[in-house]
Amino acid sequence: MTERDDRVLRGVYDLKNLFGDKWVPAIMVALRDGPLRRVEILSTVNSYSIDENWSDKHAVLHDSILARTLKKMREQGIILRESHTETFPPEVTYSLNPEVVEVLTLAEPLIAWTEKHPELLAQAQAHSRQNNGDAGDLGDVTELDGAGDAVPSVDHRPDRADGPAG
Repeated sequence: MTERDDRVLRGVYDLKNLFGDKWVPAIMVALRDGPLRRVEILSTVNSYSIDENWSDKHAVLHDSILARTLKKMREQGIILRESHTETFPPEVTYSLNPEVVEVLTLAEPLIAWTEKHPELLAQAQAHSRQNNGDAGDLGDVTELDGAGDAVPSVDHRPDRADGPAG
């Protein structure tokens, strides 16, 4: 692997790990225009059509999940939490870290790319829906044999009922 390959691979995985949580992108978009209270984030995110193209499941963000996700995002440095003590009870708002606002701006060319290639997205979305939205589930991966033909892989994770424990 070249140094450039290593840098690109690590960078892609760093972005995926930082922003790849199911609710993080929606929360980032909700906060893009400025600070919001938790209840405002919840109603905004639940107004989005998340996963409608990728899964047969309708995604609904619950307050407890939002609270955990906001805490995680704050600990990671993605968002900032501010308590306004001039009101009682104090009002808490969340906003994006300025570096994350920069990432959203830098993502615009990638978003434009997805708009130029709807057939690729449609194919990936159809595959995801056929596999119950488990696009990242290793149990659905096939391997290639020496001739380049797909061979079903065996899932060796003990938490999966369809694969041997190991």
